[in-house]
Amino acid sequence: MQKAVEVVPIPPPPTSQRRAREACFAAEGEKRNRYHLPTDLTSHSPIGYRTRLPMMADETREALRLLSLDRPTAFVAGPQPTESELFEELALGVLSSRQSTNFRGHRQVTLGPADAPRAAELLQRLDAREGAVLDGAQLVHIGLNRPYRTLFTWFLTFVGHRPGTSLLTVPYRAVHKRRTGAVDIPSIAYLQDLHVGIWADAMERAAVVASGGRRRANVFMRPFAGEETRSRNAEVIRQIEDLAGLTEAERKAGWSVATVAQVGPVGGARLLSSELCRKVGANLLAFRSERLQPGINADVHAPAVYQDRQDMDLPAGLAQMVGRASTNAMCHWSGLDRQRAGGLLLLERVDVLTDDGKQRVRALREELGAITNDVVKGLPLWADLPTGRQLSKSAKRARRAFALAGQRIYIGGFDREDAAAAGLEEAQAIRCVGAAAARAALTVELTGVTDVPDGCDMLAGICMMAGPVNQNDIGKQFYGYDDLLKPAFPDKDPTSLLVITMKAKTVADPIGNEQQLLDASRKGALVDLRPGPHEVADLMVDGERRPFRQVGEEYNHERAFGDLENFVCDPQGREIPGNRGVRWTAERSLPWA
Repeated sequence: MQKAVEVVPIPPPPTSQRRAREACFAAEGEKRNRYHLPTDLTSHSPIGYRTRLPMMADETREALRLLSLDRPTAFVAGPQPTESELFEELALGVLSSRQSTNFRGHRQVTLGPADAPRAAELLQRLDAREGAVLDGAQLVHIGLNRPYRTLFTWFLTFVGHRPGTSLLTVPYRAVHKRRTGAVDIPSIAYLQDLHVGIWADAMERAAVVASGGRRRANVFMRPFAGEETRSRNAEVIRQIEDLAGLTEAERKAGWSVATVAQVGPVGGARLLSSELCRKVGANLLAFRSERLQPGINADVHAPAVYQDRQDMDLPAGLAQMVGRASTNAMCHWSGLDRQRAGGLLLLERVDVLTDDGKQRVRALREELGAITNDVVKGLPLWADLPTGRQLSKSAKRARRAFALAGQRIYIGGFDREDAAAAGLEEAQAIRCVGAAAARAALTVELTGVTDVPDGCDMLAGICMMAGPVNQNDIGKQFYGYDDLLKPAFPDKDPTSLLVITMKAKTVADPIGNEQQLLDASRKGALVDLRPGPHEVADLMVDGERRPFRQVGEEYNHERAFGDLENFVCDPQGREIPGNRGVRWTAERSLPWA
């Protein structure tokens, strides 16, 4: 059902327009800004500040096989994963998850070979599995998640009230949310399942890349999605949670099983060479959200490399491959045939370089701006004034997140009736869309590092956003707006889920974007810092959960795939102190090896 994703070269701009980031350290006495390199990094995250590694077309062709993976059919005997391999597998999965999941709502418990057979027994009893349960797994990753709750969801408590009644309706909604887990706008609930789909798809690639092509992951997420399916599987889910050591306190906080992955060696030729796996792994950690389009949405204080437009476009053939990769994911995770699975994904493609596309983008920006105005106007003064207008300031700052800059913009979603007719619960369909978005993004990002000219960072990147959808959802919920996808699908009842802007350019975004996720002193108000292994990953040893890479007061400072040395430097080659990290010095063998 899946088709191979092919390499479609991206033409570089004229030589005179080729640029690179060339970030440098602030000079003595100069005020630092987001375009300067940070002075140091102390982080438990395996990521750090990284640069993309150029790949040859043949390498990309091989790497794109990761976007049409079939499920493994059998595990074979083989050496146990090393501690280092598990670390890098987690780095590509729960510790980064496509670099889009900035909510600390995912955790993973890994079982060793002694517990893997019991996990297989439980998986066999689940209804609605995507595929067969395999014998001989070396590891089993139990993925846990909880409802999406951040400062943004707290802010939403104050949105959409009538002026004369807000003193009553704001407290009522706050108490109701706390007691029942209700959400202010539906897209907040969708985010939980979108992220699970992104994560599950990443787990499949992570097992291949971290093992040098020797191991595969057999991932299940459908049995844990949707009220009806979870109800049928409730007893088994409870036992899987017990196997993962989930406590009653964690259950009350909303934690539950979202995915289970069996990991083991497979026979036959390697899908990717071990050398290419190293390069792909380093690149997967370097790919990140690219918000700026040179000459379009850079602020006036940005360096010159961000101010001039570049004559570039994404080829039509690449757009075709984006669609192919997305359909691959929909087929893979839904179990439907290609035509029906592809029809479930509602995808509006806006080509900004055409007159129609320009008009559509203007309309989108105007609508999102109008909703922002409605939000600001309706915020209760009794809550906004005592905070120094922080509520309204936060709402206004959100405008930059809706810039929608790029040559091609994709709005993705689904129709509930279509999903139900295909036999999918809403949560299941949303997870499929999340996986499809991840593959669409990687199609562009892997192609965007192919045959990169000297002196350039890249040829294309993406920005995956829930922000415009959340804003539109506010408009739908409180102000009578239509869904973003309604103009493109007037005969359906669409639900938009995310927006991806795809940008052809040669300049990587400012280092300050990533610093929000790595530096506690400079982090944004609505994002979580990149986690370290001990914060979100546990090993189950003799029935006890142990934080991964924590020994006493010693924690991880290693960067995954660091041997590729794709660390950010200034033009003179000076590194950010601490960015390279240090190798893990505690016992490296797994406790069950």
